[in-house]
Amino acid sequence: MFKIFKPLLIIFLLQNIIYSQEIVTSPIKLMSKEVSSNTATPIEQSNTQELSQSIEEQIDKQNRLVEEVINNINNESYLITLANKEQYENDINFLTNRINANKIQKNSLAIARDELKIFYLKHKIEYEQNLKSIIIGKQEFKDKKFFEDLLQRNIKSLEDFKIDDYTALYESEIKNVNNKISMEFIDNYIEIYNQKHTQLFILQYLYSNIKKFRASNFFIDEFNLKYIINKIDSLKGISFVSSLTSYHLNFSIGELFVVLMIIIFFRLLNRYLIVIITSFISKIFIQNKNTREEESILFNLKEAINSPLIYSLYLFSIQLSIFIIVKDQNFINAIMPWINTIYIALLTWAVYAILNIAINIYAQNLLEKYQNVRKEMIVFILKIIKVVLIILVILFLFTQLGLDVKAILASLGVGGIAIALAAKDTLANFFASLNIMTDNSFSQGDWIKTSDFEGTVVDIRMRTTRIRTFDNAMITVPNSQIANAHILNWSKRIIGRRIKMNISITYESKMEDILNLKRDIYDMLSNHPKIATNQNINISRTRAFEAIKREDLEGIKNTLLVFIDEYSSSSIDILVYCFSKSPNWEDWLITKEEVIVEISKLVEKNNCEFAYPAQTIFLKKENEMKKEIEEI
Repeated sequence: MFKIFKPLLIIFLLQNIIYSQEIVTSPIKLMSKEVSSNTATPIEQSNTQELSQSIEEQIDKQNRLVEEVINNINNESYLITLANKEQYENDINFLTNRINANKIQKNSLAIARDELKIFYLKHKIEYEQNLKSIIIGKQEFKDKKFFEDLLQRNIKSLEDFKIDDYTALYESEIKNVNNKISMEFIDNYIEIYNQKHTQLFILQYLYSNIKKFRASNFFIDEFNLKYIINKIDSLKGISFVSSLTSYHLNFSIGELFVVLMIIIFFRLLNRYLIVIITSFISKIFIQNKNTREEESILFNLKEAINSPLIYSLYLFSIQLSIFIIVKDQNFINAIMPWINTIYIALLTWAVYAILNIAINIYAQNLLEKYQNVRKEMIVFILKIIKVVLIILVILFLFTQLGLDVKAILASLGVGGIAIALAAKDTLANFFASLNIMTDNSFSQGDWIKTSDFEGTVVDIRMRTTRIRTFDNAMITVPNSQIANAHILNWSKRIIGRRIKMNISITYESKMEDILNLKRDIYDMLSNHPKIATNQNINISRTRAFEAIKREDLEGIKNTLLVFIDEYSSSSIDILVYCFSKSPNWEDWLITKEEVIVEISKLVEKNNCEFAYPAQTIFLKKENEMKKEIEEI
């Protein structure tokens, strides 16, 4: 057994020995400025130049440097000790302004000096941000490829920077020791030269020794979807079919299997995840446990987030499937903004649904406590919130597509007059809806009548108001039209719906009996429990000045009148004028029926009779008619 594994063990150890860089054995190519001659030379020539620091000391210093960097990454001190990015950006802005000023004066040496300093600061920002990103990547358990890509990008950025473009100017200015700008240019040149090589050394060392600051993890680095796909495609009997589908259909059997498993997994996840989320959110809104309120909130929450959550999980499964099957990176980059926007739209949908439930729960308690709170105002606020959320989703889509939102808003501001003119009717209806809300002319559920329609108010929307007529038809009226109409609101009354009738009594009835009948009718109405009178309806009065009578504002009527009204053509009429307590139509009909029945009994009691339209015709005798004819 040992003979079999011995070659593998040797290969493994050789590989680690060859590719590991545990110890640095060569110095970095740095530059040093000599004090006596004011010239700079690379440290690698230290054997001939007799610099104060030997190569062995420099290598030892380099080893301590990389160890310090790794220790700072492992203890996460760079998140605190490294300077903030904004500090460097302020210096860069200052140098940029100075470059612009020197360009006007055509001072090329000063421009080159500041350009080198800007490069130095930018590379320092990128380097320090990468060190912080490494620490954050460790905290977020990023895979090995993340760190490799991060370090590789920084290495490439440093290698792409060509300091040779300034070398000729450096060599010409190195002997000019009396010029302050020349000295500053030389210092900046040496500074960025050393920084570039030092950062390259550290980054390359980190790239080759990732395991020193991040432990290998099979489940994060290797055990992923690609690993599973490769395992399936390598199975005997599947590998051949998978190669055919990969060539002709651009996807393998392993990819197809993983996609189907993802869809099935998220379908099963929907059943349990919704219950968990609704239970968690309901704890925020529910105060009394084990009540009907809890059941109602749980049901409404489930209904609210059910669809957004299902669509989100399906979208996520589709996104994973696209990443697995589609090989064209340009296509993926093109559809990702739309996918992200759909995510935001679904999140906005869920937030609005939860907010809608929360406001409705709070509003219901508010309406029960305060009768003056208008229900349609709450509905109107919800509609405004919905419009604002939709606008935010659209703006997010614009940013995902790379459009300049500020430019779009600026263009809308310039074209605001044209938009206002084009949408003047819509704006008029919107402001009319605000007028209806503030004037309180009518509310949702009121029975109103105008010259054009009559019915019950269904709802007041941002542009129109919907009316349900009594023959069960729906009328949609622009708010600007209804705001300017004469509105008869039958629902703006608390107590009192009028009952008016004329009781016709025959002329054959005695006047004394008619007077007794009138008094009995008045007494009957005064004592009727469903008729509003001064005895059973108390209107509170205050000593303060009242600009509007309370009974007129709130709709309270308790007038009771019973009088002999007139001599009509065939009867003596008694006027009965009163109000039922309830303004409800059905209650009013019941009260009116009871009053009619009682009046009928009182008419019979007082020996009176109801009159009906009658006409008396007097005919002359036949002999009298003949005499009149002879006389003619």
